[in-house]
Amino acid sequence: MKRYIILLVAALLGALVVGASTVPDDDDKDPSIQRGIRRLHPERERAKAIQKLRQQMSRKADPNADPWDTSDEVWGTVDLPPLDTRDSAAVEGHRLNGANYHTRKTAAEQAALDSLLSLDYSIKEYGYRSMKWRDLPVTATLDQLMPYFVLDEDGDCYSRYVSRAKDSNEVFFVFTLNDDSVPGPLRMCVQYCADDPLDFDQMVFTIDGYDYPYYPSNHESGTIGDNLFWETSDDVLHPAYKDLVYALAHSNWVALKMMSTRGIHHVKMLTDGQREDFAHTLDLYRLLGGEL
Repeated sequence: MKRYIILLVAALLGALVVGASTVPDDDDKDPSIQRGIRRLHPERERAKAIQKLRQQMSRKADPNADPWDTSDEVWGTVDLPPLDTRDSAAVEGHRLNGANYHTRKTAAEQAALDSLLSLDYSIKEYGYRSMKWRDLPVTATLDQLMPYFVLDEDGDCYSRYVSRAKDSNEVFFVFTLNDDSVPGPLRMCVQYCADDPLDFDQMVFTIDGYDYPYYPSNHESGTIGDNLFWETSDDVLHPAYKDLVYALAHSNWVALKMMSTRGIHHVKMLTDGQREDFAHTLDLYRLLGGEL
């Protein structure tokens, strides 16, 4: 009998030891019970969050891992423990800011934040600010500019980098030099060649984001063989186009839209060389006494 009592006591002691050493699995409990346990043991939730964050950072440090995989993101998946109600400042900050946490700010930080909040972040509408003609002095000399130009048999002066062949696509300034080196009117030449006719009658130069319309009048066209169509225009730039001339000569980028009577458009970006030709030709024209 005594032996049975000893065995029973040993069994009871063993059950107590096993029960005390077993870590309760909160995930097996009802959600309402889990929430209570989380409130009583916030350190467990922080430990879980820290462990999960370390796992995530370790995974993202792996060069073979997918950098766009957010299936294991920590943020938004962890229930943060409530604020310690003994910290009245934290509770008040939580109430006022509607945040899950409170960060204490120094006076300098608060002043910087206030200055940012006081700025006017409203969207302002700015008016149209395209370039306007300005009589700026020409800084280049004739000796510096003349190497850029050719003078053909008709007396036309234009950039030596321009091809006036029918099968070329060009946009450039040109002017005629008389025998006494007095320039005639500044003109705009446009040359188009492609496997489809365009019949352009209007153009829009988009210069640094602003549109400048242009209407050529001296339009000519023809064909090269059976597959190519060429078109040209050569018009005097009258004073109404002074802003366009100035903008082309001082542009950062230019897109040209050639609009036609056929209801189709041809758009091309002008090259840096073409933009430089505008500037050089206008400078030379003005140095020789030309006026718009």
